[in-house]
Amino acid sequence: MSMRIYLAASVAGLSLATAMASPAAAQETTAAVRGTVEAEGAPVTGATVVITHGPSGTTVRTTTGSDGSFSANGLRIGGPFTVTVDASGYETSTITDLNLTAGQAFRLPIVLQASNDIIVTAANLGGALETSTGPITALGRTEIEGAASINRDIRDLARRDPLVTMDLSNSRTIEIAGNNGRLNRFSVDGVQFSDDFGLNNGGLPTSRGPVPFDAIEQFSVKTAPYDVAEGDFQGGAINVVLRSGGNRFRGSGFFTYTDDSLTGDSTRGRAVSLDFDSKQYGGHISGPIVRDRLFFALTYERTEESDPFDNGVGAGFSNQVPGITQAQIDQVSAIAQSVYGYDTLGQIQNATETDEKIVAKLDWNVTDDHRASLTYIRNVGTQQFQQNTFTTAPFALGLFSNGYELSEEVNSGVFQLNSTWSDDLSSELRVSYRDYNRDQTPFGGRGFGQFEVCLDPTSINAGTNTAISCGGSRLFFGPDVSRQSNDLNTENLSVDFTARYEAGDHSFKFMVGYTNVSVFNLFLQRSLGDFYFDSVADLQARNANRLRLGGAVPSLDPNDAAASFGTQNWTIGLQDDWQVNDTLQVTLGVRYDLFNNDAYPPLNPNFVGRYGFSNRETFSGKGVFQPRFGFNWQASDALIVRGGVGIFAGGTPDVFVSNSFSNTGLLTNSIDINRTNCAASNTCAGLNGVTGRTIPGEVGNFLATNVGSLALAPTNAIDPDLDVARKLKASLQADYEADLGALGDGWLFGAQILYDENLRGYTWTDIRSVPGGTLPDGRVRYRALPGVTGTNQDLLMTNSFRGRGIFGSLRVAKEFDFGLSFDASYTRSDVQDEGALTSATAGSLYSNNAFADANFAAYGRSIYEIRDQWKFSVDFRRELFGDNETRISLFGEYRSGRPYSITALDNSSGRLATWGTIGNGGRVLAYIPTLNDPRVSFDTAASEAAFNTLVTQLGLDRFRGSVVPKNSQTSPDFFKIDLHLSQELPVPVLGGAKIRLFADIENVLNLIDSDWGALRQVGFPYTAALARVACLTAATPTGTAGTVSTSTATNCAQYRYSNVLAPNEVLVTRQSLYGIRVGVRFEF
Repeated sequence: MSMRIYLAASVAGLSLATAMASPAAAQETTAAVRGTVEAEGAPVTGATVVITHGPSGTTVRTTTGSDGSFSANGLRIGGPFTVTVDASGYETSTITDLNLTAGQAFRLPIVLQASNDIIVTAANLGGALETSTGPITALGRTEIEGAASINRDIRDLARRDPLVTMDLSNSRTIEIAGNNGRLNRFSVDGVQFSDDFGLNNGGLPTSRGPVPFDAIEQFSVKTAPYDVAEGDFQGGAINVVLRSGGNRFRGSGFFTYTDDSLTGDSTRGRAVSLDFDSKQYGGHISGPIVRDRLFFALTYERTEESDPFDNGVGAGFSNQVPGITQAQIDQVSAIAQSVYGYDTLGQIQNATETDEKIVAKLDWNVTDDHRASLTYIRNVGTQQFQQNTFTTAPFALGLFSNGYELSEEVNSGVFQLNSTWSDDLSSELRVSYRDYNRDQTPFGGRGFGQFEVCLDPTSINAGTNTAISCGGSRLFFGPDVSRQSNDLNTENLSVDFTARYEAGDHSFKFMVGYTNVSVFNLFLQRSLGDFYFDSVADLQARNANRLRLGGAVPSLDPNDAAASFGTQNWTIGLQDDWQVNDTLQVTLGVRYDLFNNDAYPPLNPNFVGRYGFSNRETFSGKGVFQPRFGFNWQASDALIVRGGVGIFAGGTPDVFVSNSFSNTGLLTNSIDINRTNCAASNTCAGLNGVTGRTIPGEVGNFLATNVGSLALAPTNAIDPDLDVARKLKASLQADYEADLGALGDGWLFGAQILYDENLRGYTWTDIRSVPGGTLPDGRVRYRALPGVTGTNQDLLMTNSFRGRGIFGSLRVAKEFDFGLSFDASYTRSDVQDEGALTSATAGSLYSNNAFADANFAAYGRSIYEIRDQWKFSVDFRRELFGDNETRISLFGEYRSGRPYSITALDNSSGRLATWGTIGNGGRVLAYIPTLNDPRVSFDTAASEAAFNTLVTQLGLDRFRGSVVPKNSQTSPDFFKIDLHLSQELPVPVLGGAKIRLFADIENVLNLIDSDWGALRQVGFPYTAALARVACLTAATPTGTAGTVSTSTATNCAQYRYSNVLAPNEVLVTRQSLYGIRVGVRFEF
């Protein structure tokens, strides 16, 4: 696989993909050709320039101006194109084999002669080049077909970029230049296809991505684009342009297969037992409807996988749930059917996953001056999940009805019209619509609550038992608590218009855009009830021991708890692409984005009373001014220098706003009644005669009317002074083509530095926690806001003002004339941030970070810093047997491990007794004591010795007497090599048709040696508690029992460390095994 590096006088390199990520816009789906026509050292005025797209016959005509310049915009990507130039008094000049990249302009300096026709390929035309102000990683059809991807996942294409890291342990999320995957923009034919709501860690709306491999004409990754059309992201832009039809009918069909026999069964001495099968099939066909005018392209792909669940009872499950027998499952299921009329569906055996993609595209050459396209994209994916099943204490088994199917459906359409109004004026209009539905459907349907049945034979079963916890194993059936009311729908409508005006050396661009996103997000736990039965006899008697219920108040209609709102975004941009001279192009532009919300969360007077400001803040009225500058300098025939600087904003997941709608402290209430507390609320009768299908009236009335507790209900809010997140990006790159003598010419070398600064970011803090004291190491110890009790939080989304990334890359690429090409890159990263955007909900965003101060995310090394990355690819393509191609493509990456933080665990409940905050007690960075440090004592001398040994082993001695910095540690390095093999075979009876046999092998190293290719890392949220911590009210020597502070109301004179534990580097098992997928393809 080759990577494209743009070099003057080496347009042949345009068939390659860049070795460095570059700023450019995901919205761009067309290309441009610009140039000059000269003769005898002077510009030629009025020359006719005809640009023809070979496959479709699409033709664009223009003429040169008084300065000899010409321009053609809105061209198809790919090619090949032919450019012919005619002028009175001169012979025709023809340039062939021109291939174009989306979002890029190709510059052609053409010199006419009076006596001879000139025919030259673009690769041999001196001074011809694409005028990118930044490098881009771009893959065409040839590169895509050679990519090893067992899942046929477009993210496998993105990870070839040197600034991209794919997190194989986290839904294959793509991190670009040290940024969370939620901050990327992914688009298909100009339509935003990111998971813009932000629930999917992988960054895409469905688990496998929305488009088939066979539908992609060109794929690109861009990091810091300086064109004003590029926006709505802070990480990077991933752009897919779909294939179009031409004048020739083309088609293909494929089938692939893999199963556990084609997958590794051991890694680093650990045997892995798998039992699954997966098949994929699909096809592509394209061609003319009306030759030279109307074309179609249609692509289909389907994946079907079956993967048994590992955990269960009896034969067929590799991991047994202790304390449960099949007889007990049968007994409980029989009672559920006979007493409640409900089918538990028994045990869940197999998870089936399906994914179906359809892409249809029409291209219409309305006239030579107007070209339209219409695209339809549909993707439906399903996954199945087991719930409430634990093979470690406390043991539990969720039956089939307690599991659910996650289905995600995307339907999208885009219309685009490219028009040339004159030699100087052209325009592009795009209208797109996308509908996204995400549903989590219980296997047994809704209309029944969750039942939890204790199987402990010693449990009291008289129906009056006050116990609400089980000493034995448990069975669950009915929809689990998080699936009872759970639905998400978003609709996106976008209209974008761009006009370009050519004025000699200046090409002016004006753009305006509008996007409307409608969001309906319903997530209400326990809306159908969560019933606990302390024995099977209680289940038989319909006597629950506990009922937890959540609902919208006062209506009890779950839909009234949904976040329903719309967001609007207006964009305007102006840009001047200035050809200063024959070797220097400068881009100057400015973009402005204005945001609005058409609804607001309801006002919570209790919140206002606590803090003096409203909880109704949204992004309405907030805007971002984004100036851009870029340049491209052809320093010599072999050297190009390019770079730029600009501000980039947008791409904020809508869930960050939705949190304020879903957690108002007003719209929902919850109750927890049992046989001890029910008398006070007159709800005891609701625990008897349970049906599972209805909520007793007295319970519902109590939920609707007992709203006094809402005065202290948790609330999410946005800081009234919040600014929209934005980043400053700057890059400088040099590309050089060298002749190395005996080693050949055409060696491409490049170097780049990228700077990424966080001007405004987002972070979350609990404003209900306020400073209340000092910890032994001098840090703040928190307590509840005066007058506020309980363990709830008020989480505020506010700005962070620190963070930056510095990236340096080196690369080399070479194509040989015997079919071999290779490239390699090395990237060094240094990334600092203040709170990583690890999650979607405010509670998770607050808790799942490393903190120095217990209420504010720490600043320091980012979990997204992959310090060193080596990437390389080798591609061999040659016809070894007649005219049948043999292909061997290899891609490898060796990278540093993911950083993680050393913390101390406060495992107290409620408001943490040591830190004084609420939530994850293991997120606060550890204080590393000096020897005999009075600030810390240990429960035993053995604990102290073990702690000191670990400190030395982990290299933490340098931090003694201080708090260890964030992400001071690094998980082990990771090395992975993937291989694609294919062989063409002729089909003589069908003329030029071919059959291609192929195999994709991922993680070849594990195939060679089971100890190789292993992915090990400290898992999410990338913290490791070195010891358990408590506060002692008075300093006490190690090994001596002290008085532990049980709340922040008592003094914290000394830390007490215990339960010393080394960091657990988890082996990511499935991603550490090799996998082979074999397939066959028919092409004509």
